[in-house]
Amino acid sequence: MTKHEILLVEDSPEDADLVRRAVDKHLPGQFSITHKKNIKDAEAHIKSHKDDVSVILLDLGLPDTKSGRDTFEHMKEYAPKIPIVVLTGMEDHELALALVREGAEDFVNKGLIHEKPELLRNALEFASCRHELIGDVHKKHQDAVNEKEELIAWMHGGYSVKN
Repeated sequence: MTKHEILLVEDSPEDADLVRRAVDKHLPGQFSITHKKNIKDAEAHIKSHKDDVSVILLDLGLPDTKSGRDTFEHMKEYAPKIPIVVLTGMEDHELALALVREGAEDFVNKGLIHEKPELLRNALEFASCRHELIGDVHKKHQDAVNEKEELIAWMHGGYSVKN
């Protein structure tokens, strides 16, 4: 089983510890957690480890962003190829729906993690799985497009094959 890295961006040490305990208990051996307390530190980690991060678990209320939407938009722009699961204490269904429409993989309420850790487990597993599948589909699509272009070039007398 491949171990995936979660980049947990959370300013509250108590909430970070809650997430770590939930992941360790309900997803043993599947995920390792790297914890950063703000966007700046998260960006630095992504810059040096972007191929290692499987999913970002993002608190919306961070000290170095203006709002929850700003936090998400900033991270989505900085790490567009890494799935983001929003982690928040807010119970704002409209914001949750809006962020999912803008590309968040899921939205997990921190207050429910203790009593229903399967919500976090499902969000992380599903986000990781969806992201891998989407990457596979994209690669197959790109391979088909390349093959089609080579065939068209061959039919027009261009007998060389691209590498």
